[in-house]
Amino acid sequence: MIEQFGQMSDGRSVERITLETDDLSVSILTYGASLQKVIFDGQNVILNGDTLEEYVEHLTYFGAIVGRVANRIGQGKAVIAGQDVQLSANEDNGNCLHGGPDGSSQMVWTLQDHSATHVVLTLHMPDGHMGFPGALDVTARYELDGPTLRLNMSAQSDQETLCAFASHGYWKLSDEATINAHEMKIAAKRYLPIDANKIPTGEPAAVENTQFDFTQMREIGVSEMDHNFCIRPERGALEPLLWLRSRASGIAMEVASTESGVQVYDATHMGRTGLAIEPQVWPDAVNHAGFPSMVLKAGETYNTVTEFRFSKSPHS
Repeated sequence: MIEQFGQMSDGRSVERITLETDDLSVSILTYGASLQKVIFDGQNVILNGDTLEEYVEHLTYFGAIVGRVANRIGQGKAVIAGQDVQLSANEDNGNCLHGGPDGSSQMVWTLQDHSATHVVLTLHMPDGHMGFPGALDVTARYELDGPTLRLNMSAQSDQETLCAFASHGYWKLSDEATINAHEMKIAAKRYLPIDANKIPTGEPAAVENTQFDFTQMREIGVSEMDHNFCIRPERGALEPLLWLRSRASGIAMEVASTESGVQVYDATHMGRTGLAIEPQVWPDAVNHAGFPSMVLKAGETYNTVTEFRFSKSPHS
């Protein structure tokens, strides 16, 4: 089902596309290619707003596809194709966050194709947009398969550039006030320590004997978290990397991805009312030798797949 969700200030229409199976109902906005609702077993499991104005004015990144580079690039500085590049900053400390102030999450995507269970959205990002070289053409395909929501993304550029998108939903699997009692497991033995500006300090560190040890399923608790968990050195096969569940609702979500890392943010700025789970390239990778590459060369194709797999068990 397609319906108008609202209008941008310049008159452009924003549409909402709803996909359904017997197990899932998912609504996607053309604004930011955003997941607006994900309903499983009668429960909306993603934080959302009800009007376009909410998304434009203060629900920044909610359910959106962020990029062209997800996460932070320190001081907005990078070397691309041998050239020093200054990217558009959108944090007070000078970082370029989620592609800059007019990244993919703030743009209106084009509805290309759809059915009852899938939608294809496209986006053109011009050469020089937010300081990034290369005209970038992006495709996002959302598809439902039973209780699984799949996001397949691809992109091509006419010049060497940086390309590392991520889905930025805030998940909450129950009606509880916070995600503190949710339980989580992450398939990572290492994470990235960060400095005061949330930029990685250097080498990955072991999660063992730290608050970031989620190698076994355990309660999230109250420790603050806005960190990348290191899954592997480069993108690879589609494999599970994070498990989240609520004993209150009995709902569980398995996240599988081809990505090299997953950023987990506890939404401290919103009272921990949701958990951002963002499979992606490691943050600031362009400035760290030995980190996975976020470079996309002309003639190459960027591809990444993430699946959110839902299940239900009896309440504990």
